[in-house]
Amino acid sequence: MNNTSAQVRKREPRSRLRSRLAIVAGLTIPALALAACSSSGGTTTPSTSTSASSSAAAEPVTLWVQSGDGGSDALLKGYAALNTAFEAAHPGVTVKFTVKNFNDLVNTLKLQLSGSNVPDVTQVNQGYGSLGQLVTDQLVKPLDDSSAKYNWSARQSEALLNLDGAFSPDGKSMGSGSLYGVAATGAWVGLFMNLDNAKKLGITAPPATLADLEADLAKAKDGGVTPLVYGTSDGGTPIWLIANLIMSQGSPQLLTDIVNGTSATLPPEVLGAAQTLKKWADAGYFSKGSAAFSGNDAVGKFAKGDGLFTLNGSWNVFTADNPAGFTLVPFPTGTAGTTASIATGDLPWSIPAKAAHPDLAAEYINFITDPANNATWVANGQVPASVSGTETQLVADSKITGVSADAITKWSSLAKDGTTLPFPDWATPTWYDTISKSAQSLEAGQITPEEFVKALQDDYGAFTTKRMGG
Repeated sequence: MNNTSAQVRKREPRSRLRSRLAIVAGLTIPALALAACSSSGGTTTPSTSTSASSSAAAEPVTLWVQSGDGGSDALLKGYAALNTAFEAAHPGVTVKFTVKNFNDLVNTLKLQLSGSNVPDVTQVNQGYGSLGQLVTDQLVKPLDDSSAKYNWSARQSEALLNLDGAFSPDGKSMGSGSLYGVAATGAWVGLFMNLDNAKKLGITAPPATLADLEADLAKAKDGGVTPLVYGTSDGGTPIWLIANLIMSQGSPQLLTDIVNGTSATLPPEVLGAAQTLKKWADAGYFSKGSAAFSGNDAVGKFAKGDGLFTLNGSWNVFTADNPAGFTLVPFPTGTAGTTASIATGDLPWSIPAKAAHPDLAAEYINFITDPANNATWVANGQVPASVSGTETQLVADSKITGVSADAITKWSSLAKDGTTLPFPDWATPTWYDTISKSAQSLEAGQITPEEFVKALQDDYGAFTTKRMGG
């Protein structure tokens, strides 16, 4: 693949029901390419000697697996390789792998799982408005027994498992209770940094604290370099920035508590984050005309050399003629030495309550999340959700470099030693639109930081109070 075309992963507008990481196929952005493009072959032979391979079907069985990753060719290529290996490890089993795009999946899943013709295993969307509703309506099975049987807590942290698939059985409490979904691949949001521009500005290292970052932004502004290449038309980037600024005002746990809805009242740190956002906008730290282009557009501009930083996800990696001139790092927290990022699994896998083959479905989830098969994900440029400790070597073996390598290896560090945090808009079914529109109004000077907080609180408080039975 050359460097003039890309498939760029972005978050869909919340007005389309849910927000998560999706794939836009065929989107052309100069200088961008998937991480998979820099791998040596794009495929690898998965392990067939995992703990999932012990059973053999006595009679021919068709296992219906339903994905919501339509459009992600590299990701689906990884699943195709693993499906073939799963069939080889389970004589008599045929994997029927059907693919929907994200919107089709979330718009139809509740109705589908309420009927009689359901898949054996399906991807679901995180958050109260999606997986929470499926749990409430008892349309998916708890996976606690399978997790214990296969020791999933040894391959993914408790925090990540809870983040992607834990709910109370009534669907009212997210992040604790029983496990209903497990992700096979991961993604995280961080700062892309142009190291060549940084060197010209006298900046020698990525920022370790928020104070460091603000100093770097000021140096870039004074030096005639766009401090933060920033696009807001699709709403995602302002949401991620607000979330990181909230986290920088307090501990990383603060963001998790907000998303999980431990209180119907937002903490005071939200106002601090809003004040910082407005301060940065007034200081001219954002791209001129940022409301006219998207986060994906911002990455395209950044990849061509514009700016010191841009904020985006590990799914938006790019190749460059000078890969050593760019890096992808976690957004700095308020305290040096503390590493945390919005970092979650891709759409987690769940077993419908009416699945015809639930035990085999659990073996399938175990197989695709087994660290023994991480080479398949890495060879296809994907971030394995389960950490094996061999990610750096796998990246080298697949000849993945630059920010593509950072996306994989720094996920491993986050999962082992850092704090993984949820996307903030999971907190209510409508918070994506509320946060993104209010952030854009705040940056434009149309509302005050206090009015920004009120808009978020009105949405958040009403939903959380109702969810908690108030």
